[in-house]
Amino acid sequence: MGIKYFIIVLVVLVFLSCLRNQTKTVENAEDGRSQWITHHDTIDAGFILTFKYPNDLVFADIIDNCRCVGKRTKHYDVNEAAENDNTRQWCICLQDTADYSINYLISSWKTTFNGEVVEKRDTVTIGNLKALRVTLKSKEPRASYRQLIYLKKYSTLFEVMNVDESTSEDFEMFCESINIEGYKKP
Repeated sequence: MGIKYFIIVLVVLVFLSCLRNQTKTVENAEDGRSQWITHHDTIDAGFILTFKYPNDLVFADIIDNCRCVGKRTKHYDVNEAAENDNTRQWCICLQDTADYSINYLISSWKTTFNGEVVEKRDTVTIGNLKALRVTLKSKEPRASYRQLIYLKKYSTLFEVMNVDESTSEDFEMFCESINIEGYKKP
């Protein structure tokens, strides 16, 4: 079952990554703390995803149908550097709602933790959508924290993720900036 499952997941990810049509990033000023960058992504599934992130973070190439920002990673050889070289501390991943249940995704994240995992659930609002927020914590230093926010719109499941607890305040602003608007294809 392992290799079959891997192949199915790989095919789904390749298919979903083809949904991306247009990406645009614009710098703009946002409150006095720092300058934030606005990112617009037109998705072939019929909507435009917009969000803002601090200019000290970089946007990664779209990997596994996720839009991720994080601190740029360092390379010993500049020829090895790529646009996706960042810590991927905040991500918005897109999936068809029929592919995976939210509980399945949460259970999958729990497997990355060693030992006991403390799970806290509540609801938040992103745009005008009610979303489930799940916070996972462990004493394991390698994977000690995940804040996951799940919302559904346009037959798409959005998984918004923070892997760095120290950035929670800015992550809240990041989440507040997320906008998902439909458009009609020409």
